[in-house]
Amino acid sequence: MFAFVFMAALSMAAALKIVPEQKRLSVFRLGRYIGEKGPGLVILMPILDRGVMMEAQDQVKKAQDQQKLWGLIGNVLTPVHLDGSVEISGEQWNAVSKTPIAPGARVRVVKVILEVEAI
Repeated sequence: MFAFVFMAALSMAAALKIVPEQKRLSVFRLGRYIGEKGPGLVILMPILDRGVMMEAQDQVKKAQDQQKLWGLIGNVLTPVHLDGSVEISGEQWNAVSKTPIAPGARVRVVKVILEVEAI
């Protein structure tokens, strides 16, 4: 009985995470991304959830870098339609297209999608 209570307490302690103000916790449930949590106290489901701490400033910098991509020309690395990869300014980016595009074609960035959430 004592071992069961000890394991339950240990499991609950591992499920509690304190996320500092300038960081966010990316939560993965069974390997699938389910969202970002924090700042503050975050409760993860033991065994099922995994949290990865990220700097909030890194996300802002990434968004600013993506904004600079508008109108740039690049090359397609993989077939692009619902999902694909392109090389623009020497960096590899995920991309989508309304019509299928074959690898090796030259493309221009027409829209950059930025996902945001309320804090």
